[in-house]
Amino acid sequence: MLKFIQDKYKRFVKLGSLACILLLAIANPFLLKAQQEPQFSQYMFNRLSYNPGYAGSNGAICLTGFYRNQWMGMGLTDVYGEASQASTGETMNLSFDMPVRFLHGGIGATIISDKIGFRDNIHAKIDYAFRIQFPTGNLAIGVEAQLFNSTLDKSQLIGADGFTEDDQVGTSMDPVLGDLSEQSDFLFDLGAGIYYQIPGKLYIGLSTSKILQTSSDKINWDNRRFYYILAGYEWALPAYPSLRLLPSALLKTDFISKSAYQLDASLLMEWEHKIWGGMTYRVQDAMVLMGGVAFGDFKLGVSYDIPTSRISTQSFGSLELFARWCFKIENPPKPPTIYRNTRRI
Repeated sequence: MLKFIQDKYKRFVKLGSLACILLLAIANPFLLKAQQEPQFSQYMFNRLSYNPGYAGSNGAICLTGFYRNQWMGMGLTDVYGEASQASTGETMNLSFDMPVRFLHGGIGATIISDKIGFRDNIHAKIDYAFRIQFPTGNLAIGVEAQLFNSTLDKSQLIGADGFTEDDQVGTSMDPVLGDLSEQSDFLFDLGAGIYYQIPGKLYIGLSTSKILQTSSDKINWDNRRFYYILAGYEWALPAYPSLRLLPSALLKTDFISKSAYQLDASLLMEWEHKIWGGMTYRVQDAMVLMGGVAFGDFKLGVSYDIPTSRISTQSFGSLELFARWCFKIENPPKPPTIYRNTRRI
């Protein structure tokens, strides 16, 4: 009897480990819908990833890099109890944007590498924003071309029906696992957004991605159109002008499903544009602590997600780092032109 219980327990542990891996590799409904786009906790420093209208809004040439290690310490194992090669979530982001005067706006580009489970995703985006100046601020209308590549290593997956009676791995009848070779495909899509800002005071933007909702049967992937509402405010404390409060928020939703949404609400405090710190609450997911320093035009930031969802029993958090460098190229003023009149009276 004891031997029977031990065998059943081992089988349960194997199936549990397999379920975790499949959860990350193929993704549960929330991941499929809300996290097709990579997650960033320090979104207020990475607005180009959410809204193409942001391109060039800083008035300088900016290079931004992000690294995120999600759900650290999860310790995924395969059906044999060995350490799995599945990724719990690793994201790298590199973006560039700048104003272009003769285009009446700005341009930008972003490359993102996002790994989760046995799936490797590459996002490449090119942005253009047309900017309209107003007396107190400016409004930008942005468009974005999106190229998406996904590679899924199906040879690492085992169907739930792939176990034999003696607990060995056999053949699965799951049609998704019919071809166990590595599958890869490219998808093209479009994005758009509007972005209004009063420099040094506030910003608000509405954008959408995956407008065409392209899909691929080869990699079992459907692009889902999502909308992003991004807003922030800058308030200098009257009694301490060197201190600024920076509240901001980011809402992701498809405006269709009640469960397919994610809301981040943040509050940072900054001292003399040099040091900042604060926190974010991501509804039903995590509390985020963050901080950073600026050395002139160079910024460094770090954040740590403390999970509040059920995943907190499996992971001790997520770590995110970012660096940003902005600079301006000033054209030297032209020397005054001197005209000499050789005619004498």
